[in-house]
Amino acid sequence: MTTKQYETFAVRQRDSFAIISILEKRIYMQMAEKFKDEISDFLKGGVEKIIIDLSEVSVMNSAALGVLIALQNDIENRQGKLSVVGLQPLMEEIFYRMRLELLFAIDPSIDAAIAKHTNV
Repeated sequence: MTTKQYETFAVRQRDSFAIISILEKRIYMQMAEKFKDEISDFLKGGVEKIIIDLSEVSVMNSAALGVLIALQNDIENRQGKLSVVGLQPLMEEIFYRMRLELLFAIDPSIDAAIAKHTNV
């Protein structure tokens, strides 16, 4: 399993899924901009199935959430699949208060996300 390392995240392949593990605990201001640039660069590879692992992230600002929303929209336009896993309590509260569960598939684990999208 090959891992590609960016400054803000690492990507590894599992089955037909790209698993993006966010490395930063807090994503604010300049880090959100760096995250956006790196995600844009990554998407040039044409990936269609993504699992975002947020288990290391304790908090992110609205700009970083905007990057995730743009990523979801991009993947949806490609008829792809995107799941978010590993939400810590504060991030889970943010997602549900902002009603992001209506936009994102939120799964308890990487295995659960793969199983859900493989059985579709």
